[in-house]
Amino acid sequence: GAEYLYLLLAQLLGREAVVAVEDPGYPKIRQVYGSLGLPCRPVPLDGQGMDPAALAASGASVAHLSPNHHYPTGLVTPIARRQALLRWAEDTGGYLIEDDYDSELRFTGRPIPTLQSIDRGGRVLYMNTFSQTISPSMRLGFVVLPPALLAEYRRRLDFYACTVPALEQHVLALFLSEGHYERHLARMRKEYRLRRGAVLAAFRASPFAHRIAISEQGAGLHFLLRLETGRSDEALRQRAEGLGVRLGFLSEYAAVPDGAHAHTLVVNYGGLEPAALPEAMALLAEVFAE
Repeated sequence: GAEYLYLLLAQLLGREAVVAVEDPGYPKIRQVYGSLGLPCRPVPLDGQGMDPAALAASGASVAHLSPNHHYPTGLVTPIARRQALLRWAEDTGGYLIEDDYDSELRFTGRPIPTLQSIDRGGRVLYMNTFSQTISPSMRLGFVVLPPALLAEYRRRLDFYACTVPALEQHVLALFLSEGHYERHLARMRKEYRLRRGAVLAAFRASPFAHRIAISEQGAGLHFLLRLETGRSDEALRQRAEGLGVRLGFLSEYAAVPDGAHAHTLVVNYGGLEPAALPEAMALLAEVFAE
């Protein structure tokens, strides 16, 4: 899975690497790199993802980012910003780790080319997993290295054994080669497009609809919901726990506290069955009540 790849990439890049991470962002990325002694520099996001000027000011030599559907904000980085990030890498001799989280589940519009596909200077390390699209229990991920780093990996780290059983690798390879994976993705997109539509409609018809603003990019299995409330995130969390509901807040993902993240929930809807929506909305109405 992704965590094992983070460990390998940290060793490949070396202890002298300084890693820029998205803020807010997936906390485990910071935790893994930090546990191996690599300094992490949180870089704030603007409306287009990681800002190249802020990245340059951070002094980082590597940037770890998810341009196709950032977790947890859902931001999609446009092509002009991707090209600017590539210029930063080429000008500084740095690297971009493209963590292509959730990229397969896009429901509207055409996908933007990956950083790796438009990289001409060998500055992008592309990684992805099958956790979202097949099963988290497989723990099966992969990384595509530029030629220079591939040679370095083979020289220094090729002694590591693969953690994924050979049988599962062969089964997945057959699944891919015979076209089953693309058909599976098509079915998933249809199912989750319907599920997403039902969840959004339920929120917009809820008793608290006038107090929320939803931010979503027509992709992935999560979106942001900002709540108009005088209560703190912690007070909302405690009230929810008392009703058996677990809430995730954007503020939990920030390395540097920022009041702008308050009262914003990360709604992961993938496991929420449409039949459960009325009960879910009723419980949230209790949690959100002033």
